[in-house]
Amino acid sequence: MNFIKKTWNKFKELFKQGLTPKQLSLSITVAIVVSLFPIFGISTIVLTALAVRYKLNLPIMIALSYVVEPIKALLFIPFINIGETLFGTAHTLLTFEAIKASYDLNFWNTLSSLSYELLCGFVGWGLTILPASIFFYFLLKEMLKYFVKDSKSTK
Repeated sequence: MNFIKKTWNKFKELFKQGLTPKQLSLSITVAIVVSLFPIFGISTIVLTALAVRYKLNLPIMIALSYVVEPIKALLFIPFINIGETLFGTAHTLLTFEAIKASYDLNFWNTLSSLSYELLCGFVGWGLTILPASIFFYFLLKEMLKYFVKDSKSTK
């Protein structure tokens, strides 16, 4: 039980780094959107660049990236299927395991051999995640206004 309390206190400290609710909600939303992007191995670099450029909360973004990674694995093939449906092509018979094994063998070879599937995944991601993230950002920003205000008033 003590471990859970320590972990929760460390997590709460991430929210008390002087960022506004807008910056926090943008940090969380960008982390989720980038982490769900259907190409493996780029989220940490992209998140770091975005956090430095826009002064976002990098620890929260990286932590969320690791939390969202299993969700990315679950949504990878559905993103491809959405893109294939939009392009009017037959659905791929690839499995997530086959694509992951291909990534493990050679990242660049995977990008070239599965470029059409990755393009379909990118389109599926764009059609689903981007509109949902806009709604999520505004909802989260309003929720964090109360959370940040409450945490400052209790000091």
